[in-house]
Amino acid sequence: MSSKRKWDQAAPGENAAVKAPKTDETSSASDAAAAAAAIAAKIAAQFAGGLIGGQKDMHDADFTFDIDINDLRNRYLLTKGSTQDQIHEETGASVATKGVWYPDRSKATEKDPPLYIHISAHTKEILQTAIDKVNELIAIDMGSLVENKSDRPRERRKWPEEKLPVGLDSIRNFNVRAKVVGPSGSFVKYIQSETSTRVQIKGLGSGFVDQETGQEEPTPLYIHITGPEEAQVARAKVLTDDLLVVVRQEHAKVKVLVQQQQMELHHAQAQYAAYSAMGVCSCRSIVITSTYYQ
Repeated sequence: MSSKRKWDQAAPGENAAVKAPKTDETSSASDAAAAAAAIAAKIAAQFAGGLIGGQKDMHDADFTFDIDINDLRNRYLLTKGSTQDQIHEETGASVATKGVWYPDRSKATEKDPPLYIHISAHTKEILQTAIDKVNELIAIDMGSLVENKSDRPRERRKWPEEKLPVGLDSIRNFNVRAKVVGPSGSFVKYIQSETSTRVQIKGLGSGFVDQETGQEEPTPLYIHITGPEEAQVARAKVLTDDLLVVVRQEHAKVKVLVQQQQMELHHAQAQYAAYSAMGVCSCRSIVITSTYYQ
């Protein structure tokens, strides 16, 4: 036995029209016409209610106007349903939010344009009144709106932090920053994942550029740790200290090796200079001796 779904059942009023008793041909024709009229009315109601695709947009009238609000500070006010309802009540025009908000409007597409307000009305006068109302809201000072919400501005909680100086000088074949962050940043990523903190290399030679100055911080290289909780920052500090111990040990070995290479180079240069001097003296002796015997 097949079960019927709720939407497969006939709508109220349809059964009566279909199951009406047939007394004669005239009544049957009348009942059939009534049933057809009921179905037609139902379809018309579906179109009017927007249940079938292709219906006309309720915001499309004889006169329309679009206002770009993507980069406006008070776009939040203009896109609120209560604001748009108020404009409709005061002017009679329909107001709708369309498009997509883009922090970088250069990424907008033709399919998804930047955020805008779409105004539609049945007369030019109503349309202009609604446009003027929207422009009034655009001109509102956002500073006053913020002050009305709270007498005191809300301060962002500052996370605890630690600054650990690296304390290593640059030497040949030893990139201090690369040694600290690890291959592909693996050392820093490990500390962050283990402690849920943010670990950044800052200062001269770090490559970290301050947004305000556009330059590296004019201080020696250091590791900056921040996190939501003191315990997390403390744990990250312990791991970072361990990392710096290893990096400093490797730095010391490379530094000794570089010093040895420099000493060997100086020694070789001194020997070359001595041999060169001896060669010059030998050549002069040969010249003097040959001259004497002549």
